[in-house]
Amino acid sequence: MDNHQEFFGTESSIALMKRSAALWTLMQDNPRFAYYGRTISLSDPQNDTADVLTSIASLLGASVAYYFPKSEVDSLFSELKARGFSSDRHEHYWGGKAAYDASRQILDKHTLPDDLSIVALDETSPTALVADVAALCQSCDVMPVPGFIMRGQARRGINFAAIDSVGVPVASASSFVMHHASGPRPNDVFWGMLATRRDRRGEKIGLILGAMAIIHMWEKEAARGFMTGVRLDNPSSQALCNKLGVTDSDWVYASCINNEVLGRASVTK
Repeated sequence: MDNHQEFFGTESSIALMKRSAALWTLMQDNPRFAYYGRTISLSDPQNDTADVLTSIASLLGASVAYYFPKSEVDSLFSELKARGFSSDRHEHYWGGKAAYDASRQILDKHTLPDDLSIVALDETSPTALVADVAALCQSCDVMPVPGFIMRGQARRGINFAAIDSVGVPVASASSFVMHHASGPRPNDVFWGMLATRRDRRGEKIGLILGAMAIIHMWEKEAARGFMTGVRLDNPSSQALCNKLGVTDSDWVYASCINNEVLGRASVTK
């Protein structure tokens, strides 16, 4: 199977990712925009943020502004509503050197259960394994990204999976380059897609994989900032992020949604 045909999730999510992948071929040289497989997002919000978000959402169904100031988000959402669009938000969690140091301490203190091994997805990974990791993400209400992203092909990055003794993934964590090299924050990377099967929770597997992803990206890809979106009503994710030195910031992920085009996809978790 061509890895560039590996799309996972709901019908609406897959349609969004296919549209985004196609549009990204035209927009990838613009340093204001970011991409790691879900949708095309604005990584340099300015006075034209509402114009840019609504333009992209009209084509794709959704777009996100990263680094958008919390103090201005209500005004932005009012403007989007006036234009006939819906909105959504995740808190913008971010970590730098503290995240790397915390991750090192976690790996010094904790080890994985003996029945688990670690696999890093790449171009040689079986299609069935990639699909199983994507299914695990979906079961944890985490939207997977396309196979060519999970494998680290279209974006530099890593997708770690913890595999049990019968070859089934029980947890995963990812981090990918997402911003343009000439943009204002080229060394900030997406970090997240943390998913642990319900019956394996409480064993610190997600914590360890999350730390491994941070260390890999810091040491191998020169990442110096780790960003992820967290819901206000998700204390467990907040606590895990805080343990890894990825903490709440003065920004939000501000999403603009065209429901007629998007359907039921969610783009920021």
